[in-house]
Amino acid sequence: MRSQPFHLSVQSSQQDNRLARSIFPGAVALLLVMTVMLAWGLYQDYRYSLQSAGERLQTQLRAFGSAVDIAFVSADHVLHDTRHTLKGRSQPLDAQTDLRRLLLGSLLETSALDSLTLYHPDGRVAASAGQTLGLRHQAPGWVIDGLKAGSQSFTGIENGRLGVAELVRGPEGQLIGVLLAMVDPERIDSELESGDGYGGQHLMLLDNRNRPLMVTGSSFEQHKLQVLRQLDQQFELDLFSAYGTRLVFGEQYLFAIRQLGQQPIRAFAAIERERVLAGWTFRALFAGAGLGIVLLLSLAFLQHWRNSRARERQAANDLVRLYQAIEQVPSPIMITDLDRRIIYVNRVFLMRSGYSSEEVLGQKPNMLSSGQTPAATYQALQRELKLEQTWQGEFINRMRDGSERVEQAMVTPVRDVDGRVVSYFAISHDVTEQREFEARLYRYREIVNAADELMALVDTHYCYQQVNRRYLDYHHRERDEIEGHAWWELYGDELFNSRMKGNLDTALKGTPFVTEGWIEFKGAGRRFCRMTGHPITGDDGHIESVAINIADLTERKQSEEALRSSEARFRALSEFSPMGIFESDASGRNIYSNRYFCDMLGASADKLRGFGWTDMLHPEDLESVLSSWQETMARQHPDWYCEGRVLNDDNQVRWFRCVARRYDDPDASEARYIGIVVDITGQVEHQAVLERKNRELERLSTTDVLTGLANRGRLEALMIQEIHRYERYGTGFAIVMLDVDHFKQVNDSCGHQVGDQVLRQLADLMRLNTRLSDCPGRWGGEEFLIICPNTGLEGARQLAESLRRYIEQAHFPVIGHRTCSFGVAAIQPGDQSKEMLKRADDAMYRAKSGGRNRVEVGLAENVTVEQESA
Repeated sequence: MRSQPFHLSVQSSQQDNRLARSIFPGAVALLLVMTVMLAWGLYQDYRYSLQSAGERLQTQLRAFGSAVDIAFVSADHVLHDTRHTLKGRSQPLDAQTDLRRLLLGSLLETSALDSLTLYHPDGRVAASAGQTLGLRHQAPGWVIDGLKAGSQSFTGIENGRLGVAELVRGPEGQLIGVLLAMVDPERIDSELESGDGYGGQHLMLLDNRNRPLMVTGSSFEQHKLQVLRQLDQQFELDLFSAYGTRLVFGEQYLFAIRQLGQQPIRAFAAIERERVLAGWTFRALFAGAGLGIVLLLSLAFLQHWRNSRARERQAANDLVRLYQAIEQVPSPIMITDLDRRIIYVNRVFLMRSGYSSEEVLGQKPNMLSSGQTPAATYQALQRELKLEQTWQGEFINRMRDGSERVEQAMVTPVRDVDGRVVSYFAISHDVTEQREFEARLYRYREIVNAADELMALVDTHYCYQQVNRRYLDYHHRERDEIEGHAWWELYGDELFNSRMKGNLDTALKGTPFVTEGWIEFKGAGRRFCRMTGHPITGDDGHIESVAINIADLTERKQSEEALRSSEARFRALSEFSPMGIFESDASGRNIYSNRYFCDMLGASADKLRGFGWTDMLHPEDLESVLSSWQETMARQHPDWYCEGRVLNDDNQVRWFRCVARRYDDPDASEARYIGIVVDITGQVEHQAVLERKNRELERLSTTDVLTGLANRGRLEALMIQEIHRYERYGTGFAIVMLDVDHFKQVNDSCGHQVGDQVLRQLADLMRLNTRLSDCPGRWGGEEFLIICPNTGLEGARQLAESLRRYIEQAHFPVIGHRTCSFGVAAIQPGDQSKEMLKRADDAMYRAKSGGRNRVEVGLAENVTVEQESA
């Protein structure tokens, strides 16, 4: 450890020397590589700029050539058709009055031309259509030259526009004129590309003698001869006859040439190299300037690094000298670098922490963190160090053996000769025992002050040595008004001598005391208190003071008195209560019953005590009531509820309702249950009568009074239920509707009483000859309806047929025999009650129309009885 700073300094110097020998060649090599890479990148950017400009130039030239080719094709087509039309006419041109209409019709066939003109052989205008722009009176010079030369077709430029002319001959082959078609330049311009990269491009057409015909580009006209001469130096125009596009890189221009397919004409495009390379020139200048700035900054950094290295060597020497001083300090010391890594600890630090130098050096101080130090402490440390200020505070660190120590530390920045912070110096002092002692005293003081009791320490002269906060509050005085003063100054001579002095003397002799009574306090008033005193023995074995504890029992005293009063009132109220009240212990034994409870059961309180009340239960309710009560006791349920019957001494049955609730009595050894018993015999009997009447009302509301069968409302409700069951589960059902034949004759001849007797006998026949699941009912008058669940059409028909025979064979009083007509219907998909009833009713009337005393089946469309049975 003693040589550690020297080794650090020497090692740092050696590293600095090696770094100095390697950094300069490395920096030069890095700058050369950067220069080469920059030059290579600029060269590639240069080539890319030219190549991109050449591709855009060729694209524009192809568009220009295609537009011109299309214009030539359109002109040739129009000229050919017009010339063919004129050739078929024998009249002279002056005699033809529809020439302009002919030319206008031909011109409208294409959008590539903007005018069409017919000239006489002497150059005079015969007719024109479109935008002739001054060509109306005399043919252009190149057209006159073509006439003189006798060329069949020739091309020229007039006012910057491209024109195509053809000779027109008559039926005999004689020359009658020349047709001139002018190409629309706006149409050609509309086919050209536009946007970024297409500005500054110049286009022209060259004839077979390399003469310019049509030129586009505002500033190109005056330089076209110079451009053509430069192009001749790069490429022989006369040798260019192949189709396609060719790109030529000149000294000042980029050229593109394309041979048109429809005419012996070349399309030519050019753009200035300076315009193309404008962006590349800017990038090259910017990159060069950036490289120069990097070189200057690199040189400045190297110089600054060398100066910093010298200062760091000086700081290392200062650390060596500092080592000789701090090794003598008896406190733990730590030095860290700017990255908070430990570069030095003294011998005391290693002894205190239990770590070795190899385990500590290179680590960060948080290796000692126990996790108990508040985060605010570290935040304050970081804040002060960032401001390069000294910080003082406490850490809770963990030593190597796992013990935690509280250390009061001071951390200060260490500066070099230039005033820069190069390291941090920390010195600490172990204050664990001191903090534990202070914390213990603080806890004791807080415990004493937080106690509900009044605490005081009294010496042998009856003077207060120390009191807690509760004591001050009760007496409504400050601490200096009590501590150091005598006991009688607080309570008065009379109270002190009569009640307190004797107790204090007893405690000072070594015997603790306990006493209770009312005491008047200035701040709390008159309070009932329990006072205890315990002698305190000093180191010499003599009693030197008495510890006084005063507990305020006023609330408990008042509660006890209130409880006794409340219990007396409860007993009085329960004895005159109009309901039974009882109390039982945790096992269920009855320990109290009021007068009403005893009178209701006709037994004395002694007889009901314990489990005597169970002897009064009705034998049928004994097991259920006892089981419920025992389960409540076993599971300690908070509430119990039951209803049952009891037999009093007169053997009369009485209904009762009982409700009980558990409560825990703090003064009792076990829980109790308090319950209320109410005689509900009258209520039960009234409820039974009410239920019986409700059942009778329900029966009357669904039963026909005369026949005792279900009435129409009941039948309609049952049909809706069966339809819902069919829709949900697919369970079918059928209905049988019957009507008494010639029943009106019975009422008219025999009277309504005989008719009613016939209806009642029919109802009995239907009840006896239908299934229990079937529901017969009176539909109205002499009509009846039978609902047959889970029955198909054939089954219902058989039931109706059987019933028809029984009725036919039956003998009715007075009238003898009587028959019925039947209609049967079964539910079909989508049916509601009205559809089924209509089919059954229609079938019944068919039975009446067919002679009565018969069964007819109501079928849906395309459904037979055999299909329904299957």
